[in-house]
Amino acid sequence: MQFELLAPVPAVTLARKLREIPLFRFASVDELFRISTIAQQVRYVERSKVQERGAQAAYIQVLLEGAFEVTTEEHKTERVEPPAMLGFREVVAGVTLQTDATAVSDSIALVMAAEEFRTLLSANIELAQGLFRMLLEEKKAGLDPAPSQTRASQALQAPTPGGELKSVDKVLYLQILPVFERARADELYELAAITRDVVLEPDKALFSEGHPSSIWLVLAGDVTIESRDGEQKGIIGAGDCTGVHETLAGADWSWRARATSAGRALQIERDVLFELLSDRMDLLQGVFGAILHDAGA
Repeated sequence: MQFELLAPVPAVTLARKLREIPLFRFASVDELFRISTIAQQVRYVERSKVQERGAQAAYIQVLLEGAFEVTTEEHKTERVEPPAMLGFREVVAGVTLQTDATAVSDSIALVMAAEEFRTLLSANIELAQGLFRMLLEEKKAGLDPAPSQTRASQALQAPTPGGELKSVDKVLYLQILPVFERARADELYELAAITRDVVLEPDKALFSEGHPSSIWLVLAGDVTIESRDGEQKGIIGAGDCTGVHETLAGADWSWRARATSAGRALQIERDVLFELLSDRMDLLQGVFGAILHDAGA
């Protein structure tokens, strides 16, 4: 990149600028001030290189003044104007830059170093949940009026009746969930350690509205999803997963669920999941990458 670093800007001014950016519309005042501590204003002269496809994603950049020309791998060119953002998806997913960008005119951007942003993200659960919420809203996943549902990427082998599942069994089930498809073996074992093995009994309540959401993977049996007034919203069975979007976005349940037949399920509670994600940046990036891939980004 070929930019000129501008004089430091007061944190209050930067926080105000950040509030105007769609990415940070969900952030609290405290979070905006934290982010402002790693943000700096830079100037690009006309025709200078802003970023190069295939290079390491070293910065998240937000265009404040001027214009950039962005070229994709398919050689499609687009002119972007404020408050366009470059590098965000690559930084949170841990991949190389996917586009070239050049300043069309003298331009000013707000830049945040990738490593500093990742450190801030891993230390701030609310910020991570807010970013997940933004991405899910962008892909119109929706957290209402029905709970999110996904299918395992492969057919499930029914668990052996009786006896508690071993860690390796949980790993085999977790690895075929799309949200964890990028997790390494050691990360899957850490996920298995926080995953509950739940026996399903007919009419047993699994969760209800107003309580913290969690990820549920049904291994055997059937589960009925109901609205607040008891209206049936759907039935999920072996290989079905629910609660991924709600859990990542930090939303509480708006529905209730109960088992309608004997079976088994795995559950990952929201708080313990984010405790693990805050300690394992690679895993957090993998989950972001899976959500972005699912969104077709």
